[in-house]
Amino acid sequence: MSDKFRKGPLNSAKNKPTFSNPEDVKVAESDERKTVILDEELDNIELEDRVWLYWKRNKSFIVTTVVAAFAIVIGVQSWKMYNAAEKARLSDAYVAASTPEELAKFAADNSGTKLAGLAVLQNADSAFVAGKYSDAQKLYSDAAADLKGTVLAYRANIGAAMSLALGSDATKGSDELENIFNAASTPQAYKAQAGFLLGILKLQAGKKDEAKKILTAVADNSQNGVFANLARQEVSNIK
Repeated sequence: MSDKFRKGPLNSAKNKPTFSNPEDVKVAESDERKTVILDEELDNIELEDRVWLYWKRNKSFIVTTVVAAFAIVIGVQSWKMYNAAEKARLSDAYVAASTPEELAKFAADNSGTKLAGLAVLQNADSAFVAGKYSDAQKLYSDAAADLKGTVLAYRANIGAAMSLALGSDATKGSDELENIFNAASTPQAYKAQAGFLLGILKLQAGKKDEAKKILTAVADNSQNGVFANLARQEVSNIK
């Protein structure tokens, strides 16, 4: 994992929300990322072995891509939620929590509040970056419960699906991500994110045709912003 993502999507010593705007994210003209390895010989082995081999070869690229995708959408919504907090005390306590332990205590002390859900979401991101996918899945699920009724609940559900996919059950995690992608109620920004990550998972499983179809759908929708650009780059790498 590169130092760029070491502190998680919010990338701050303290957990003050960032002001990044998804529309301001610029995609480099030249793709300098590591190219995903897609050996033809993977087509001739069992699915579980193919997934394991692909993961061993491309772990760094996949995790970096997922974290980068997460980072695109959390900043603005976090700041809006922070600004909308009704109680100054709660807001101050949230800002003061600067470590995973302090965030966990804040969340436990203020369970059921939206800011508690945001604190849990941050710890879920940290666990994901550290490769602790079982812990991350639980934290994302807990965050989704506190964030119910907000758009960040979709963000948490996507995190839970990805943690499951990269952890204990690739098939189930992919299915959950596909449900989010296909649901009519999913906001467009999260539909685009879910579709892009689903395409990456399909590539991971060696399902290049399915991956190309999904990524092309994301790339062809002008409303998908930066995810359309990312998906377009991935499609161009599929041979």
